[in-house]
Amino acid sequence: MVKGGNMKVISVVNQKGGCGKTTISINLGASLSKKNKKVLLIDLDPQAHATYTLDKIQNIYITDILEKISSNKVPETPLNYSYIEDNFCLIGSSIGLVSFEHKDLQENKFQIISNFLKIISNDFDYCILDCPPNLGILTLNALMASDYSLIPISICDFSVRGLELLKNIMIMLKEFKKTMPTPFYILNMVDKRYKFSNEFIDRIKKQLGSSLLNTVIRTNIHLREAVSYKKTIFQHKPNSRGAEDFIALADEIEKITSNNKWASLFLKKENLSDVYVVGDFNNWQIDEKYKLNKISNNIYSINIPLQKGIYRYKFIENGKWFEDPHNPYFDDDNFGGKNSLLFVE
Repeated sequence: MVKGGNMKVISVVNQKGGCGKTTISINLGASLSKKNKKVLLIDLDPQAHATYTLDKIQNIYITDILEKISSNKVPETPLNYSYIEDNFCLIGSSIGLVSFEHKDLQENKFQIISNFLKIISNDFDYCILDCPPNLGILTLNALMASDYSLIPISICDFSVRGLELLKNIMIMLKEFKKTMPTPFYILNMVDKRYKFSNEFIDRIKKQLGSSLLNTVIRTNIHLREAVSYKKTIFQHKPNSRGAEDFIALADEIEKITSNNKWASLFLKKENLSDVYVVGDFNNWQIDEKYKLNKISNNIYSINIPLQKGIYRYKFIENGKWFEDPHNPYFDDDNFGGKNSLLFVE
């Protein structure tokens, strides 16, 4: 395999089970590999659904790798990956990964996956982390290691209710790590024949704004069949509607991860109306493009595409300007106040 480079890490995460994380992880990896990208899928779920689905003899398991890293040992390289296709590799999971959640880990317990991915960062273009359906140590490790998080949403209000908890975790990570993965959401298992589905989609588009991907993964029997036959959708039915949707998803993910860096801003505050962000990136002007999306009752969010650099910014609500309460970096402005500082690397 020709080496990749500048590896981009995407965690597929939602604490709600049954929303299609594993199907998305597997077929997004396969579709990116079809675009001549070198892709590694890591199964971080102790239930090992991705490992079972792809049905490959595992040469190495993520459990063993994390045990070594957590004990300050360096895995021997090059690693003996399991190949799904020419450009698509897997590091599988096993039930033994359950013990990792309960292990008495050292101080860097949230950075063990990050430390591993640094070792292999030149081997792939993309690494996809298929996360377990909870917000435990493994998921937090994955989020700490990720550049982006991809959050599947099914046509169900329960999947949306879980977003508030996930957003709180994201804010905690930002305050702890000073950065966080840029979150994007994708509608999954969508059947547009039903009125409720279309009403739900309209509502979620208003709620999530530009953080919601344009691609929609439609219900497709061939996606379910592929799991049963232990294949990717491209190995099973490459001309199906399911394959078409994942090709579109790979195109959108490639565009998102290639054109710009991203800054993800959050605001957690009660009883706000419309909130905007202004700064060096938009000449300090209120613009609808920079209006934060109301994710839940007290959480607002926006993803901003930016070039590398340092930017000053503030939030505005009802004519009142204020700095970002979740960002410890700031400098003094010319009016006796403070500007928050945004570092895009």
